[in-house]
Amino acid sequence: MQGKTKVSVSVHTHLLREVQRVAGGVSRSAIFDQALAHWLRARRQVELERSIENYYHSLNASEGAEDDAWAETGDDTVRRVWNEPKRR
Repeated sequence: MQGKTKVSVSVHTHLLREVQRVAGGVSRSAIFDQALAHWLRARRQVELERSIENYYHSLNASEGAEDDAWAETGDDTVRRVWNEPKRR
């Protein structure tokens, strides 16, 4: 495990009270670690989604058609494996 850095943060009093009320025996440090890790995962997810969106917007018509064809091939394969009827 990596070392820890001591920081000072300001939080709304009502928020801290509510967290302490529901925290049970979990320390404030652990709660902040979990909250920051959750926030970072959410930010990375947003960045990934933005990157994927930018990729698809960057495709020209031919590339878009090829991507659509591959997606349909994947859909057909999954339906065949799962024995689902084709939707259209």
